[in-house]
Amino acid sequence: MRKGTTASTSKLAKLRAERGLGLRELAELSGVGIRQIQGIEGGTSKVENTSLKNALALADALGVHPRDLI
Repeated sequence: MRKGTTASTSKLAKLRAERGLGLRELAELSGVGIRQIQGIEGGTSKVENTSLKNALALADALGVHPRDLI
């Protein structure tokens, strides 16, 4: 794990990479902005602090249960 990242950050990035999705693709599938996804993956934001709507949308787009993002 990179310095300054959290477990949830690496989980989101890992899940996105496992599915072969780019940032833009995940943003389009989920309706969550690219900058917000970058913030979560980069450690400046946490999945736990995003809106429930966005967390559910990211989980749905990745095909996982929302708790798998945390």
